[in-house]
Amino acid sequence: MKEYIITRDGACPIAFVGELIGFGSNKNGQDGRWVIVEIYRTQGGKFVARINHFTCYQGEENQRAAISVATAVEVIEWLKEGNKNVGSVSQKAIQDAVADDEQFAAAWVEQVE
Repeated sequence: MKEYIITRDGACPIAFVGELIGFGSNKNGQDGRWVIVEIYRTQGGKFVARINHFTCYQGEENQRAAISVATAVEVIEWLKEGNKNVGSVSQKAIQDAVADDEQFAAAWVEQVE
């Protein structure tokens, strides 16, 4: 496990000991804007999620957002983009987390009876 300090715009940093369990990015080296999504599991079993929006364009600023929550469901809800779906970069990070974490594996399935 590693010690992290996650900075975010408009709020205090989040400090924790944990591990990265999910990562998604759309950086391709050709576009001047890209997004990175990271999901961490803390030593205490909680989750931290971070979204960084990066830009190379003059006059635009990078944007950093993060949360700390108790459940995988809360991470997934936070990553939704104003509707009931997550974006492709967030989905990549969630699918990484599913492969590494039982709580994410259970949360990333729609149960139908």
